[in-house]
Amino acid sequence: MALQLFSSDFMTIDIGFRYIKIIQLRKKKNNDLMVINYGIGDTPKGCIKNGAIKDKARVVSEIKRVIDEHDLSAKEAKIVVSGTNIITRIIMVDKVEEKEVDKKVWSEIHNFLPIKFDEHRVDYKLLDVINDNGKEKMRVFVTAVAKNIIDSYIEILKDLKLKPVSVDIPANSISKFFQKDIEFKETDILSRKQRFPKTTTNTVAVIDLGSETTIVNILKNKIPEFNRVVLLGSSNIDQVIIDQLSLNVKDTDKAERYKKMYGMVAFRDPNNDLEWQCSECAKKIIGEITKNIKMCFNFYIDRCAGEQISKIFLVGGGSKLKGIREYFEEAFGVPTYPINYVDVRGIEFAPELNIEKINYLINAIGIAL
Repeated sequence: MALQLFSSDFMTIDIGFRYIKIIQLRKKKNNDLMVINYGIGDTPKGCIKNGAIKDKARVVSEIKRVIDEHDLSAKEAKIVVSGTNIITRIIMVDKVEEKEVDKKVWSEIHNFLPIKFDEHRVDYKLLDVINDNGKEKMRVFVTAVAKNIIDSYIEILKDLKLKPVSVDIPANSISKFFQKDIEFKETDILSRKQRFPKTTTNTVAVIDLGSETTIVNILKNKIPEFNRVVLLGSSNIDQVIIDQLSLNVKDTDKAERYKKMYGMVAFRDPNNDLEWQCSECAKKIIGEITKNIKMCFNFYIDRCAGEQISKIFLVGGGSKLKGIREYFEEAFGVPTYPINYVDVRGIEFAPELNIEKINYLINAIGIAL
């Protein structure tokens, strides 16, 4: 969804349900990226619903505040469109001659997607050709976003006096980020190789554990193949803690503090019953999330001719939950890496920057690539 060329310094904006992430970056001569500075603000409550902007003025005001506070000065910007209104699908299309591919694919898309095409921006990408019961089929990754949602995000940039460069979706920004070479920060490489024998697939899952939703992305050979939104996120843990501890219904700050403090523990400390109660609350929600993720994996394998998942990467604020890595490895039986456990080649951070919050910044970095 690129709009026009941009200069070496530019800004990226990712508006989530709870947080707004803004980064100023510089593209170097070798196409590496330097993160100059970033800021994270609070998304005003009630302003975003399923990715649609409900109160543009308040969102613009918060973005301006973050830009001013962190001295972000670029004049061009890219922005990520998020929410459950984004449609992504893999469809199977009979293989045809190259000159007939575009016509055939669009015909199948029109038959497959139950949308008003004049109201949506639809794109597709050919993945590969497979043998389906003796017949060659093209696998096609299709995305559709309502034009009025795209326009609303572009209007935000214009209200900020920023020149719009591109609008993209999380599935694409995630895949761009993970197309970079990744080095693992391992201190127990030998024991982990013994626990998780090497698999022959190049298929990985990137799980974006957000506040209100969990986004399941599957990449094969670094190309996006599958994307689904699970309507559960880390904030659901807060509500379970409130109910379990009989806290005031408005006491979400205390519940969130307990969640961050205790996370999920493997063993019960007889001297700390609060820790165990909060841990069980977290496990209840993460258990539901992993159940939904398994359903996505099975659908991808059974219905989309996909391969077994060989690794899982965790991004988003929920990936910082204590014990999350161990829980996922136990649930899925594959090595799991929160993003702070890896180094990504080609992406540098200014020396003075605190990169502890990189978990929140993946979409905003990815759209820059």
